[in-house]
Amino acid sequence: MIRGFTFERALSWPFNAPHIATFPWLFGLAYAALFLAVFGVIGFLAAGDMTAWISTVERIEGSTDPDEEFAAIMASFARLLPWAAVSGLVSWIIWAMFETASQRRYIRGEGFSLGFGADELRMMVVGLFYGLIGFVVVAIPMFLVVGSTFWSIFANINNPDVLNSPEFSNRAAMQMLGAFGVTLVMLPVYVFLATRLAPCFGLTLKEKRIRFFDAWNVSRGRFWPILGAYVILAVVGSLIGQVISGVAQLVLMPAMASFSNAAERGEDIRSLIFSAGFMVPMGFYMFVALFLQGLLQHVVGGPAALAVRHDPRGGVEEAEQVGAFD
Repeated sequence: MIRGFTFERALSWPFNAPHIATFPWLFGLAYAALFLAVFGVIGFLAAGDMTAWISTVERIEGSTDPDEEFAAIMASFARLLPWAAVSGLVSWIIWAMFETASQRRYIRGEGFSLGFGADELRMMVVGLFYGLIGFVVVAIPMFLVVGSTFWSIFANINNPDVLNSPEFSNRAAMQMLGAFGVTLVMLPVYVFLATRLAPCFGLTLKEKRIRFFDAWNVSRGRFWPILGAYVILAVVGSLIGQVISGVAQLVLMPAMASFSNAAERGEDIRSLIFSAGFMVPMGFYMFVALFLQGLLQHVVGGPAALAVRHDPRGGVEEAEQVGAFD
């Protein structure tokens, strides 16, 4: 039997780790059910503010005052910000619960279970640090390049001569091109950092302490196997998911067409959204999409988790082999 960390083992670890017959399917089903239930409740509670925003957009379509349009849209949009904050916090918590369950299988060989305790809280912190990599390395530089364009648009929103001038258009085009260039330059940096620090999730679970930068030592000399296995799993998984999602969309298409026609006739949007003819096919499609998303989240975490099992400072598999002689 092949032991140690290799590319082949990293690629196959999601399918060779314990509980392969049950864990992925329970993980995906619970992921879809929990997300669908929680965000169904949030959507129901926020429906009034959402329809108010849509009504505001429809009401000002014929307005000729840009300031009035902007103020009305932003005032109605502000009512959605608390719901966005709640959704973000809930997503963060649920993600941590499932990521912790995933790492328990990969690191400890445990079956599927969900909970919220110290492990999940530590996972939330590590997940926040990991998410900040992309924000700092890619999002901030791109925002700094593009931000001046949007600021110029808002500053001259009442001055169409400036907005429609060739000079403004050329400057905006160059700034957008610059943003594209920044993305091309910074994306490889992000991929490198994200790959080297990817073992932080499994390492945090293994050591029961927040371990973020320590993941750098775990991935030393393993960058290409981790990245290669991750890319293959992500690409193949995404392609399979797109095919299945495409089939699920066939169930949704008649409902979407009916919804669009009813909206054009001026029927009440809220009653359309919460009608059985729309909610049932939409719920089915979202359940399938979330199931695939959860399954992919679990599978692509396998390569980095295997690296943690072979931590140079003390690996799980090495300890198990020593323990077998005790």
